[in-house]
Amino acid sequence: MTLHFIVFIINFLYIILYKLAIMSEVFIFLIRGEKMRFNNKKVFVFICSTLMFSSTAFAMEMTTETVETEVVAQNMITTDEQNTTVEIVQNVVETQDEVATSSTSSALSEIDKLAADIKQLKLEISKMELLEQKSRLEASLEKEALVLENELYDAKQDKLLSEIKAKIAQIKAENALRIVERQRMHGYLSDESKKVQLHNALLEARNHQRSLELKQEMLETKLKTDKLSYQLQARKKQEEWNKQVNKEQVYTKDPFSNDTLTITDRRIVLEGAIWYGTSDYIVERIQYFNNQSTEHPIFLVITYSPGGSVMEGIRILNAMQKSRAPVYVVVKSFAASMAAVLATLAEKSFAYPDAIIIHHQVWGLSFGNKREQKEQLKILDEWSQRITQGVAEKMGLTLEEFVDKMYEHNSIGDWIEFADNAVKIKWVDHVITDIRDTSYYKKPKEPEEEDEDADNRVRAEEQIDTDGNLYVKVPRLKPLDVYHMYNPDNYYRP
Repeated sequence: MTLHFIVFIINFLYIILYKLAIMSEVFIFLIRGEKMRFNNKKVFVFICSTLMFSSTAFAMEMTTETVETEVVAQNMITTDEQNTTVEIVQNVVETQDEVATSSTSSALSEIDKLAADIKQLKLEISKMELLEQKSRLEASLEKEALVLENELYDAKQDKLLSEIKAKIAQIKAENALRIVERQRMHGYLSDESKKVQLHNALLEARNHQRSLELKQEMLETKLKTDKLSYQLQARKKQEEWNKQVNKEQVYTKDPFSNDTLTITDRRIVLEGAIWYGTSDYIVERIQYFNNQSTEHPIFLVITYSPGGSVMEGIRILNAMQKSRAPVYVVVKSFAASMAAVLATLAEKSFAYPDAIIIHHQVWGLSFGNKREQKEQLKILDEWSQRITQGVAEKMGLTLEEFVDKMYEHNSIGDWIEFADNAVKIKWVDHVITDIRDTSYYKKPKEPEEEDEDADNRVRAEEQIDTDGNLYVKVPRLKPLDVYHMYNPDNYYRP
C-alpha cells in the first residue's frame, strides 16, 4: 500500500509540473504575440504521463478493493480455512508486489525521460529567447538606420530648399533689374516712336503731293494716248473704208442681160478637183443662202475643175436641184467630167465662149478576182447611167447614142467642146461676154497676206515621179465610189 501510494504521488506531482511547464510556455508565446509551436515529442510525453497517471490510479483502486476483499474474507472464512486463505493472500500480495516493483521501475525510467525532455524544452526555450533577442536587436538596428536615413534626407531637403530660396531671390533680383531696364527702354522707344510718327507724317504729306502730281501727269498722258488712239482708229477705219466698196449690195432675180452676167455675194467658188469635203463646203453655203433669201439666185462659179468623186458630185447636184433659190452654174475656164455634169444639169448655166467643157464615161479602179471585178463593173455601169443619163436626155439622145457620139468625137471617148459650141448641144444655156462680180466689196489681199481657206476640202500636193513628171496622188475612194475625172496625161494618179 505504501509503495503504491508513493508511486501515485510521484506521478501526480510530475504531471502537475509538466502541465505547469506547458502552460508557462503557452503564456510566454501569448505575451510575445507569437504563434504557438508544439513539439511532437512533447505532446507524446504529455499523453503518456496522463495515461500512466490513469493506470496508477486504477491500480491503487484495485489494491484498495483487494484489501477490502481480504478483510471481508477474513471475517467470513472459518477457522478451518484460514490456512488456505493465508496462502492465497500471500500469493496475491506477492503478485501485487511484483506488479508494483515493475510499475515502479517503468515509472522511474519515464521520469528520467521526462527530465531529459524538460531539459531539452528549457534549451529550446533559451534558444527561442536568444532568437527573439536577436530579432529585437536587428529591428532596433534597422530602426536606428531608418532614423539616420531620415535625418540625412531631411538635411538634403533643407539644403535643397535653401538653394531654391537663394535661386528665387536671385531671379527676383534679375527680374527687378529687367523691369527697370525695360522701363528705361520703353521711355526711349516712346521718344523714338514720336519722332518716327512725325517723320512718317511728313513723308505721307510729301507722298500725297507726289501722288497728286503723278495723277495729273497720268491724266495728261492718258489724254494724249486717247487722242492718238482715236486718230489711229479713225485712220484704220478710213483705210478699211477705202479698201471696200461702200455701197449697198443690189440683188436681182434676172442677173443676165445683154450677154452680161451680174454675180452678187451669194456665190460659191469651185476650184480644183472634187475631193471628199467639197460637197460639205458647197452644200453648207447653198443652205446658208437659202436661209437668207429664196428669191435671189445662188451662183456656183467653176474656174477650173477636172471633176472628181461621183458621190461628192451627186450630193452637190441634189442640193442644187432641191434648192428653193435657183442655183446658176458659171464656167469661167474649164469644167470636165463631174464638173461638166453640174454645169449641164443646173437650172441655168453660163460660160465664157472660150471655156472648155468635156463629157466622157465614168472611170474607176477595180481589184480582186474575176467575179469581184464583174461586180465592180456593174457598179460602174450603174454610176455611169445615173450621171450621164440626165445629160443625154437634155441633149435629146439616149444613153447609148450619147456614148457613141463621145467616141465619134474622140478615140478615147473624151468629147471636148468650147462653150460657144457647147451651147448649141445644150451643155450650157448661155454664152456670156462679160461677168460683173459685185461680191468683191473688199480690196483683195496680196498673195503674202492670204490665208488658207477655212474649209474641210481635201487638198492634194504636187509630187515628182522618177521620170521627172509632176503628178498628184488622188485620195483613196470610199467603197462603191468611182472617179468621173478628165485625166489625159495621167496627172491624177491613184
